[in-house]
Amino acid sequence: MSQALTPPLIVAALVLCAAGALKLRSPHGATGALRALGLPVRPWMVAALAAGELVLGVTCAVDPTRATIAILAGTYATFAGVATALAGGGAACGCFGEDSDNGEDETPASALHWMASAALGAVALVAALVGSHGLSWVLGRPAAQAIALVIGIGGALYAVVLAYTVVPRAWTSWSGE
Repeated sequence: MSQALTPPLIVAALVLCAAGALKLRSPHGATGALRALGLPVRPWMVAALAAGELVLGVTCAVDPTRATIAILAGTYATFAGVATALAGGGAACGCFGEDSDNGEDETPASALHWMASAALGAVALVAALVGSHGLSWVLGRPAAQAIALVIGIGGALYAVVLAYTVVPRAWTSWSGE
């Protein structure tokens, strides 16, 4: 088992939890993104998938097995493919549900979306091959190590969510694309 892969794997799992929870709350952004790809989906279908994301994310964060981590890797590979398909058309990604007051997802799918998904998928793939620990391992470390790991995981989680949600919008505004 790899101790070094534990924090990045937990970040990947928690990003999936955040995305799943926000899509459960507001599935219309992801519904629109999948419809832009020509898929006949309804909000309840996206909500069901989001519930699955949440369950998978919690499982991989708390008690990961090689099988669940492999499913996480496949999930991120799928997200990377969807983001790649959406990026060319300027459609919103819906990754984290709706993110505006008017009920629409305003974050355009971008290269950053597929790169982040591919990177998180690569982390999960390597962790599936070599094995990884979960949150109980992190919390079982000596207090100073556990605190540092939890703060680092939290900071990385925040940075990745910003990379998905804020950076593409800021880049589009700045570059005029």
